Amino acid sequence: MGTEALLGGRYRLDHVAGHGGMATVFAAHDTVLDRRVAIKLLQRKRDDGGVLHARFEREARAEAKIVHPNVVSVHDIGESDDGRPFIVMDYVAGRSLQELLAEEAPLSSERVAILGMGIARALAAAHALNIVHRDVKPANVIVDEQGIPHLMDFGLAREIADDDPGITAPGVLVGTAFYVAPEQAQFGTASPAADLYSLGAVLYHALAGEPPFTGENAFDVALRRFQEDPAELRAVAPAADPDLAALIHALLARDPVDRPWDAASVAERLGDIGARLRATRTAGETQAPL
Repeated sequence: MGTEALLGGRYRLDHVAGHGGMATVFAAHDTVLDRRVAIKLLQRKRDDGGVLHARFEREARAEAKIVHPNVVSVHDIGESDDGRPFIVMDYVAGRSLQELLAEEAPLSSERVAILGMGIARALAAAHALNIVHRDVKPANVIVDEQGIPHLMDFGLAREIADDDPGITAPGVLVGTAFYVAPEQAQFGTASPAADLYSLGAVLYHALAGEPPFTGENAFDVALRRFQEDPAELRAVAPAADPDLAALIHALLARDPVDRPWDAASVAERLGDIGARLRATRTAGETQAPL
């Protein structure tokens, strides 16, 4: 195959692995390093003011800084012959958490705790570099064949000190309505606490089978969290572990100061809960009659 048939003169696109709001993800082959990769390629659409290109560049810069087993690594960026940017990432064999929840939710407390621990660890690594994800949701988590979650899509990410207003237009909801923090929905506030709220909303969905708030449209869903708290998890998911349910509700506190302090401590607590639940399950299986 000639280099003219390769993306960037190097990457062979094998098949479509997924679609996003503004890009298509391909399973691809790096002909230089002879390895499988994933390539996120901007779809053909108008890009007034270069906003989409800027988000692509921001995503690549943010993910390239974070080296962590629960974050999808970025290896390269480039531009196609028709001027569309692309990002070259690790290929993770698995499926998105969104697909997993659509097929299997509600999940067990043990499984939710273990998945949450991995996502929280990814957020801790990002926050340690002053990077806030701003769009933590099931579609942005890939769960591999071993059940390990990998956070991806830092297209809305912002460094905590970054005050550039050019990427997000005023009045535009940043993040996804089902999972966005109240202060982020109202003011666009980017903080680790907002990411932790979104993590809580994702875990609530996984445990209850639906997000903490629903509604007729995105803004109705986002606005509900200003006036009310989500339904008690133990009421909608009676089998939920009490400690896990309490932690998720703490993450979903409307006031950021009432949420857990940082992602690292949340990961540790989730790991402890998951280990306890696993030990209890294993002991029960061992003692079960033949």
